[in-house]
Amino acid sequence: MALSREEIAARYGTALFGYAQDMNSLDAVHADLQELAQAVSANPQILSVFSDPIFNSDEKRASLAVIEKDFNVEVQNFLNFLLEYDRFADLLDIIDRFNDLYDQKNKITSGTATTAVELDDAQLAALSKGYAQKYGLKDVRLENKVDESILGGVILRIGDRLIDGSVKNKLKKIRVQLINKD
Repeated sequence: MALSREEIAARYGTALFGYAQDMNSLDAVHADLQELAQAVSANPQILSVFSDPIFNSDEKRASLAVIEKDFNVEVQNFLNFLLEYDRFADLLDIIDRFNDLYDQKNKITSGTATTAVELDDAQLAALSKGYAQKYGLKDVRLENKVDESILGGVILRIGDRLIDGSVKNKLKKIRVQLINKD
């Protein structure tokens, strides 16, 4: 029975995470994987070279040697493992799973701050820092989304948590209270 992309990403990403932890190189592996993911995202044809049956294994190994030369040993070993088992097409999904595990271990999360006007970097950093402190996290990476319909305030969506501090929501609550009073 063939494995789905999600199952492959979960198995290989978890295995790489465990391997990097065992080798005490989690941060170095994470940094190399971020660099690799950026390169592959910018040049998606890289993956097709390593997945294409037209190229023989010697050609693929030679190409991989050029790409991996600046990476640490753990990443090199893992990339060679992916090549040997023909799993290069799943590389970005595997990196995403690794990143999820890395973020969990390091208490890092991501989310969206929806505001009526665009926040500058300092405002976004202060919002991120405040949320991280309140919920015992090391870091919160926030993306700012502008929605003028909220009138003011901020709506934070981080993971499965939603904090609606928008003016629109507050006005709605006041309206409900006034209606229920009568």
